[in-house]
Amino acid sequence: MSVTYKLSTKDPGDDRLALRRAISHLHTVCGSAGAYKIGEPSENMGWTFFELAFDDALEDAIAAKFADMIQKYRGKDHEKFDSFISDYFSSRQCGAKLQRTG
Repeated sequence: MSVTYKLSTKDPGDDRLALRRAISHLHTVCGSAGAYKIGEPSENMGWTFFELAFDDALEDAIAAKFADMIQKYRGKDHEKFDSFISDYFSSRQCGAKLQRTG
């Protein structure tokens, strides 16, 4: 897997479901054969954390399909992609916060 995020949420049940739906929609829209993986949750001080990883094929398909939208964000290329993914998840009712780890 090429891009890995650590997601944090206070509502793990709803956010995991919303995340799965959002990624499924991305997968369908992009027409990619790429894969993603959602890791097992862990809890700490009222927050639930889990990993999300995209492989190269899915990342490239998302970047190509939404290139015009991604380029409107500020920052380096990977920061633009991260901001787009975060906003995309938010627009799909996923309240999890994400941070790139790899």
